[in-house]
Amino acid sequence: MSESGMSFSRRDVILTTAGGVSVAGLSGNAAATDRVEVNVGFDNAAGQAAATNAATEVKRQFAFDAMTIRLPLEAAENLAGNPNVRYVEENGTMRALDQTTPYGVEITDADVAIDDGNTGDGVSIAVLDTGIDAQHETLEENLGEGWATDDAACTTDCGGGPFGGGNDIDECLEEWDDDNDHGTHCAGTAAAADNGAGVLGVAPDATLHAVKVLQCDGSGSFDDIAAGIEWSADQGHDVQSMSLGADSDSDVVSDALEYAADKGVVMVAAAGNSGPCTDCVGFPARHPEVIAVSATDENDDLADFSSTGPEVELAAPGVDTLSTIPRDDYDEFSGTSMACPHVSGAAATLIADGTTDREAVRAELKEAADDIDLEENEQGDGRLNVAAAVDSDDDDDDEDDDDGEEAESVSVVTGDATEVGETTATLTGEVTELDGVDDADIGFEYGESGGDLPNAVDAGTVSDADAFDATVDGLDADTEYEFRAVAETPEDDDEGAVLAFTTDEEEDDGGDSAPVIDGFDVTDDSNPQWTRHTVDWAVSDEDGGLDSVTSEQLEGGTVVDSVTSNVSGDSADGSHDLESRGTSVDEVRLTVTDDAGTETTETQGV
Repeated sequence: MSESGMSFSRRDVILTTAGGVSVAGLSGNAAATDRVEVNVGFDNAAGQAAATNAATEVKRQFAFDAMTIRLPLEAAENLAGNPNVRYVEENGTMRALDQTTPYGVEITDADVAIDDGNTGDGVSIAVLDTGIDAQHETLEENLGEGWATDDAACTTDCGGGPFGGGNDIDECLEEWDDDNDHGTHCAGTAAAADNGAGVLGVAPDATLHAVKVLQCDGSGSFDDIAAGIEWSADQGHDVQSMSLGADSDSDVVSDALEYAADKGVVMVAAAGNSGPCTDCVGFPARHPEVIAVSATDENDDLADFSSTGPEVELAAPGVDTLSTIPRDDYDEFSGTSMACPHVSGAAATLIADGTTDREAVRAELKEAADDIDLEENEQGDGRLNVAAAVDSDDDDDDEDDDDGEEAESVSVVTGDATEVGETTATLTGEVTELDGVDDADIGFEYGESGGDLPNAVDAGTVSDADAFDATVDGLDADTEYEFRAVAETPEDDDEGAVLAFTTDEEEDDGGDSAPVIDGFDVTDDSNPQWTRHTVDWAVSDEDGGLDSVTSEQLEGGTVVDSVTSNVSGDSADGSHDLESRGTSVDEVRLTVTDDAGTETTETQGV
C-alpha cells in the first residue's frame, strides 16, 4: 500500500469510494482460486472490458456503467487496482426493515385529501420489497405490471413468518407474488383501493407495481436492489417506495438511485429500526436523492425503534399500523417500513394534483409537514400532512372576501437548478395554485449560501398553475448559491423552499500536458514457483499535477498482478514489487496518470 493508504495493490483490501469491503470480509477463509460475487463500477470502455475479461460469469449488466460478476478472488483483487475501475464491492444484501403495522390515514389528513378528490389517480408507485399479493381484495384493482429478479422470484417452500422467513403460501400467482407479507403490507398503506373492503390507502387510486427484489426471508442482494430501481425507472414509474435497508452503503445501489433521479423518480425509504439512537439512518434512506422517513405513533411520539439522524426529512405513522397481507387478510405491523409508504402515497397524491418535478414534490411535502415538537433529527421538517401538501384541509379553501368574491390565493414551490456552469445557472419553480386572480408575477431570489438572498431575477407572469424558469449569470465559479421561487398577486404572495447549487470549477485555459515516464527499469527475480519483477520508475508532469503510478504484470494481455502508488507534484520516483504464482508473464506495463485523468503508458517484454 502507498504512503497515503489510498492506492490499490495485489496485497491491499478491495476498497470502494463509499466505505468498501475487504477481501477478507468478502471471502472469509477462501482460497485465492475461490469465486466471489462482486459489483463493479467502471469509468470507460477499458474498465468495462477489464471487468468482462476478469469474469468467469457476468450475472448482470446495468445501464449506468456497472455490472455484477463472479470471478476468482485473486482476479477481483487485480481488478480493484485497475485505474479504469471506480469500485469493486462485495454483492452484499439488504433486508426488509421489519417490525410490526399501520393506522395513519387519519392522523396525516390523507382522508381529508381523498374527500377533496386527491386520490393519486394516474400516478404509479413502485413498491421495492417482497412482492405484492396478486389477488388481494383491496389491492387487485390497483395493480399494474410487476417484476421480480431471478433470485427473489416467489416461492412456496419458505415458511417461518413475515420477518423470520416466508409466509408459506400454497401458490405463487405471479413471479412477483408476495411470499413474505412485508411488501403487501406496505402496498396497502400506500394505495389500498377505496372499494368498501378492508383498509383505505393514502392514495387509493394510484397504480401499484410490485418490484420484487427481496426474497421470502426478507433479504436481497445489492445488485437485485439496483436492478429493481433500474427496471422501475425505465418503466417511467413516478414514485419508488423502499422499506428496506442496510447499515453499509453500496456503490451499485447509489448508481441506480442517481440513475432513477435523473429520470425524475421520487424516491422514499425507511430510515431504519436501529433506535434509540441519534445518528443511525440506514442506506438507501441516507442517500441525498432519497426522502428518509422516521416512525411515530398515534400520539405523535417518536417510535422507540426508529432510526434518527440529520438525513431524516419527514416522520410518519409506523407503530401498530393496520394494512393488507396475503390472502385477503389484514394485520398490524410496526417499523419505519410502515412509515415509508405513507409518504410514498402522499407523493403520488401530490403528483396527481399537478406538482410533477421530483424536487418540488419533496419540497412541498416538507413545507406542509406538521411540527410535532420532536427534535429535527427525529422528525425532519415534521410529521406528514397529506391534505396540507395539496392545499386541502378541514376549512373551506375557497373563503370569500368581504364583497362575497373568492379571495386571491397563490402557492409556489422551488425546483432544481439546471444547466449549471461556471458563472450561470437556470433556476426552476412551479406555481401549484392560482385562484381568484388572472395572473401572478413570478421570479427568484438568490445569493451565496450562508447569507441573505439579496439578488432577484424576474421570470414574467403566469395565468395558471404552471412551471417556470429564469437564467442568472455573473456568478462566481466553484461557489455554492441558495435560491427560492417567489410568486405575487395584488393581495397574496408565496415563496418556495430555499435550495442550493454549486457552480462549476473554472477551467484551466492553459491546457493540460500529458505526464512523462522518465525512467522504467525492470529486474527479473523469478523462480520456478513465483514470477517476480521489481519495477524502478521515475515520472514527471510539467503542470505539476501527478496523481498515480501503476505497475502491472501481464500474461497474454491479462493483468495478473498490479501495484499503484499515489504521487503528486511535478516529479516522483519509486519502485514496485510484482509477483504472481503459476503464471507465464510476458510483459510488464507502467502507467502514470495526472489529476486530469491523462495517462501515459509504456510496456516492456520480459
